[in-house]
Amino acid sequence: MTKTEDGPPWYFRREGEGFVPSKLARNPWYDDAVAGGPTASLIAHVIEQSGMAAEMEICRITIDILGVVPSSLLTPRVTPVRVGRQAQVQRVELLAGEKVVAQAQVLLARHMDTPEFHPPSPYPDPETVAEGPVLIGADMAGAIRTRPVQGSVREPGRGIIWFRMDGEVVQGITPSPFVKACIFADFGNGVGSSTRVDEWSYANMDVDIHFMRMPRGEWFLLEAHTEGAGNGHALAQNVFADRDGVFGKGSQTVFVAPSTRVMATG
Repeated sequence: MTKTEDGPPWYFRREGEGFVPSKLARNPWYDDAVAGGPTASLIAHVIEQSGMAAEMEICRITIDILGVVPSSLLTPRVTPVRVGRQAQVQRVELLAGEKVVAQAQVLLARHMDTPEFHPPSPYPDPETVAEGPVLIGADMAGAIRTRPVQGSVREPGRGIIWFRMDGEVVQGITPSPFVKACIFADFGNGVGSSTRVDEWSYANMDVDIHFMRMPRGEWFLLEAHTEGAGNGHALAQNVFADRDGVFGKGSQTVFVAPSTRVMATG
């Protein structure tokens, strides 16, 4: 893993009440913008730091990316929407200046011991899978390692990949499994793309994660596939697992358009 002068690679540096992104947080679709994975992980960091989940269980996070998230100071704002003993809803916003550029709605429920009914988890252990390059310019200077089980972001079709991130989301703070898992939740539209990257772009407009439990450990598996009706948008469907089994499922709304390479030569 490549390290900076100050330690491991990082996506954001704390500055006052906000966070300044590094070049490693760059969006692959737009210059001078922040990618969805770093944006999602920063929102997860804010959720943890707010203490909203101290007495509750996080059930669902829905992140809406409201246009281009600029590579500038991002300031969080947390607003209670529903506060109850059984369930709560909190809104987390990221602001660039006065403009809200991303927002998340967090659904939480009270913790209670209840019967378990686990979904199937037919995945090989990450230690039995060879490492291989998967990400295109988004491996966080080597801090994100990948072990592909099936598929590739360069080829259309279902993908199954183990991920590990040894960097920091916020400089100087070791990220939790929850924060790391939120990074990889953004990768489904690439891992399970149904189109070729040199022919079509497939940027996601949101990230939706339903947690059955909080993730554990260092390795996180993502199984993803995309379906669409040929009308300009599609749906990436994701399964999230760690070495103990499936911990969540999710989806992404994908904006499909001709790639800039095709548009430039068409």
